Amino acid sequence: MGRPSRLLVKKSVICAAALCAAAALLGCSASLPAASRPAASPPAGSTSSAGAASPTAATGARPAFTVTGVHPVAPSGSQDTHAQTPGDSCDSATFAADHAVGVKVARGFVLAGFPVAADLLEHFLGGTGTAVRYPAGSPISKQARASAAFQAVDNEVSEAILSQLKTGRIHVRLSAAQLPAVAFESEATDLYWGFRGTQGLTVTGSGRRQDGRYVGTLSYVIQDSYGFPASDNLAGFGPPMRYLQTVCGAPQQAGGARWFPDAITLTVPFSQPIG
Repeated sequence: MGRPSRLLVKKSVICAAALCAAAALLGCSASLPAASRPAASPPAGSTSSAGAASPTAATGARPAFTVTGVHPVAPSGSQDTHAQTPGDSCDSATFAADHAVGVKVARGFVLAGFPVAADLLEHFLGGTGTAVRYPAGSPISKQARASAAFQAVDNEVSEAILSQLKTGRIHVRLSAAQLPAVAFESEATDLYWGFRGTQGLTVTGSGRRQDGRYVGTLSYVIQDSYGFPASDNLAGFGPPMRYLQTVCGAPQQAGGARWFPDAITLTVPFSQPIG
């Protein structure tokens, strides 16, 4: 899709900000205090892991089981770090205007009650490229756990685990094909504006037999690359953010933006009938 004119982009952003303000007046939650926001993690490209909270150790003849599986984040257009057109150079006036658009949109997210979307966009504009991870139990982790999108994935993964347990396997290994990416598609949520279609998933867990069921705990790490591919219009502010990421991208351009890895960790109970 061609890049919209500067006037159209500004109008789209102003409209988005107005919608955000209206949403805030209708009672959306306020922004998280700074102390509750996730700290920047190691540099972009680093990986994270989250072990499952282990249930009580198996006793007697009840065999314990473990679960592992990784669907890694693959390279994509959201991770572009250079100008896509040979000879492109960062125009200072365009850089300043596009950066102002990003700041305005982040403020709109705060007004709309989308603090995580605001934090992630501000981190992108900061250009450090360091990873951001939201731990289990954080507000956005609780939102993800309650979402229909995640629950559908959890059901699919649980069925894949159960099918292996029923064959007698106690060390369950899930392939990447058995770990679908979680897509948050409701535009009325912080999950959509902060993550939308995620790109990777890691699952770990353990459990035991108890009262005719397999019971335990699973830990999910929903992984993503926060950046702006060429196809990401996002109500008009996608193209200017991509310009900041590629043509004016950090660290080649001082003050430029940069993509970064981000993730949400959440834990859920596992309980399936043995028979």
